[in-house]
Amino acid sequence: MIPVLPQSLVLLIKRLSGPLGLALICVLITLSLIAPLAEQASANPNLPGDLSYDTQTTWVLPSLPYLSDTAAFIPHNFSQGEAVFTLENEVIHGFRPGKDYLDMYLRDIAWGMETVQYYFPNEYLREPIEAFLRRQYTDETASSDGDFGVLAGSGAIGGIITPEGHTNKQTITSDEETSLIHAAYLYYTMADNRAWLQSTIAGQTIVQRLNLAADWLYSHRLNEDLGLFWRGHTVDWGDVKFEKSTNYTDYDPEQDHLTASIYDQALAYMALTELAEMNAAVGDGSRAGEWHAKAQALKAQTNARLWQPDRGFYRTHLHITPLEHDFDESAMVSISNALAIYAGLTDFDQSQAILRNLERVRLEAGADKPGLSIYPYYPNQWPDLFFDYLGMGYGNYQNGGVWDWWGGVQIKAEFQKGFASQGTEHLLQVANDWHRHPGNIIEWQSTTDPEHQEGSHYYSAAAGTTGSAIIEGFFGIELTGAGLAIQPRLGLNDGFIRVYQAATNRYVAYRYDWDQDLIKIDYGTNAVEPVVIRVLDLRPERVLRVTLDAQPVAFKAESIGNDTYVVLAGPTGQHNLEIVYGPSPTAPAGGSLTDDQPSLATAAVPASGPGVETVDPTRPAAVETPPATNPVAEALAEQDNRPQAIEPAPPDPGIAIAEGWESRLKLVHYVGTGLVVLSGLGLVTLILLRRR
Repeated sequence: MIPVLPQSLVLLIKRLSGPLGLALICVLITLSLIAPLAEQASANPNLPGDLSYDTQTTWVLPSLPYLSDTAAFIPHNFSQGEAVFTLENEVIHGFRPGKDYLDMYLRDIAWGMETVQYYFPNEYLREPIEAFLRRQYTDETASSDGDFGVLAGSGAIGGIITPEGHTNKQTITSDEETSLIHAAYLYYTMADNRAWLQSTIAGQTIVQRLNLAADWLYSHRLNEDLGLFWRGHTVDWGDVKFEKSTNYTDYDPEQDHLTASIYDQALAYMALTELAEMNAAVGDGSRAGEWHAKAQALKAQTNARLWQPDRGFYRTHLHITPLEHDFDESAMVSISNALAIYAGLTDFDQSQAILRNLERVRLEAGADKPGLSIYPYYPNQWPDLFFDYLGMGYGNYQNGGVWDWWGGVQIKAEFQKGFASQGTEHLLQVANDWHRHPGNIIEWQSTTDPEHQEGSHYYSAAAGTTGSAIIEGFFGIELTGAGLAIQPRLGLNDGFIRVYQAATNRYVAYRYDWDQDLIKIDYGTNAVEPVVIRVLDLRPERVLRVTLDAQPVAFKAESIGNDTYVVLAGPTGQHNLEIVYGPSPTAPAGGSLTDDQPSLATAAVPASGPGVETVDPTRPAAVETPPATNPVAEALAEQDNRPQAIEPAPPDPGIAIAEGWESRLKLVHYVGTGLVVLSGLGLVTLILLRRR
């Protein structure tokens, strides 16, 4: 591009003598040659520069202001649900699900913890887990609402704690034990806290009590014929049954129907793999092996019984108690299909088919973001009412409402399982919706009457899963006691994030700056090593060079689903990373990305409507399905998701040649620029000497 000179400068050049004007022009040409280099190396001035230790969690996305605003919305919602139950011999710091709730709900706390850990101190994470374990049922324990006279049995976990400290179990469901195991796993992995797992509550260690909870599932909720866990006839993950009743959330053995849902199997599979890891951490190899084997058996039975290969998604549930409907339940796509991906039940083809179907029904239902609970809806329109509970209206609540709680789970799964373009698109849809009611994350929103039907305000589970989709999905930060992974999936959007984990006093911050042929990532952390860095690849050009603190480092390509990453290992502390792209004259031997590997662009494009952030995802033309893996090896990999040290890639001669040519071109550029500068200065000097 030819620079445009100010009119005053043009007049000045005209007035000067010929040689002096020529010299001035030479100097201006030099500046125009140097300017692009300076511009390329400059950082985005809209990104914070401080990468040192701080106790704040926040993020900045200059090109995506709505998504940037969520950095304030999420902690605000947690503060609205924050609760402290002060009892005679116990204090419980935790969270209510939302503004309309009085009690602490276990599964909401479990999913909220995924992001609460970045805002609140240790007691808000640990105390609810221990409080629910302290109230673990014995053979004589009765729930506060009676449970239709049925005693749950030893090892069961109640899902609710009231402000008075009472416990209640919603026996129509089978997810309270698995939710507690997941919450305990999140707390354990934050600091690799094995001592906590071995601490005692009423004479038994925490890991022993978690084992008892899983044992209860197998002794009280396993259907031997199917090899699956049962619950009442609810909608997918919901806690409201369809039968007439005086208590819609408890199982009445005199009348209620039993089902085996994809939700319970997915959550149980995830919890069992986590429980196996926790047992291994305390040295109980026998129980670790037992839970691992049971998890794999459950996975096999779930795919055999519930997967519909002709439809490309899981059944919402199978009927265990004989029951015929006059509508096709198997055509209903439930949001727990997203949980199945998240939990690791699916392979690549299943995940891809599920996401296509979730997107299809989202559009058919007219939902403007992910999280649609189920579609088609259960036929619950007056006078043809399927549910006795009036809140389960057509397109409302659990029967077709849109939940950011589960939308966040879907988005995070998309990022982590190799569908980053869909994850980004869906995340921006959520940000656009939140912009309409800033600071207030709503529990659920109707797809048939959105102006008048919605759930509780300031919903903590939605803040937890969507916050995790942003922090751990989009920005790609995974901060555990075993190390740190930094996995930016920002595409062409510059960004900054800072995360602080109060329970461990660890932080990580990074600044991501995209340029035409260069990605710069400056980061700072006090996390324990290893630090694994995976950068989402954006283009078909090959990576010419990766430097860490201006020194070349080994790297490799890694493909996950549709996405390809540049992967390397880094140290803790503050460091500067640069990834240089460009054409290479030879095919790489393994140290760089090849042209035929899938790449992804997630650049922000002009809005499709007023006040809407959107992306134009560029997907690979063809996707190679990953080969089938050994089930045991796959399970072990799913069991331990901690970052692993990266083996340095072998030197690539093609990269060396490309770097050599690049160095020569830069040398020619700098030498030419220098000669122009010297010529200009020489002419100026000669003119001044002659005039004297």
